[in-house]
Amino acid sequence: MYLPKKINPWQLASEQRQLVGEVTLNVMTRLAVLNRIEGSATVALVAGVDNNGVCYIKGEIKADIALDCQRCFGLVHLSLVAKVALGLIHCEAEAKKLPDRYEPLLVSGGGITITDLVEDELLLALPQIPSHLDLLECESNGYVEFYKKDILIPYEAYLQPFAALISIKDTQPID
Repeated sequence: MYLPKKINPWQLASEQRQLVGEVTLNVMTRLAVLNRIEGSATVALVAGVDNNGVCYIKGEIKADIALDCQRCFGLVHLSLVAKVALGLIHCEAEAKKLPDRYEPLLVSGGGITITDLVEDELLLALPQIPSHLDLLECESNGYVEFYKKDILIPYEAYLQPFAALISIKDTQPID
């Protein structure tokens, strides 16, 4: 579904509108520093006004990204899910008045771009230290998983696959 480039969150909240669609990751320059940019982020947000009169944007943003594992420096593929609960504010002083269930979103002037909103939420959803969740996938643990099912070999053997042949080598020269 089509998402506009720029939105007025106050108008969206007053009209109780939804934002559903995809945003390509390659336009997010701050995320590109960390990520192997490919694919897109799926956006499912709804805006409205709660019973206390707080204008909000809620929903979730999903994206599959690849980062460098901080243990082995190999690629680790993560499925990010950013839960969004933003309370709209005009100035920083209003942030203190927001209920705890909302994070403040400062909106002054002409609105915000969808790309910036999505990128901010994905950056906040990143783990502090990206690493493989399954220790068998991480080369720093001494194992490398092969494509054949259930076959693991020590990392040293992976680096020198013919090292075992030295022990069976005939020391007699061949005539």
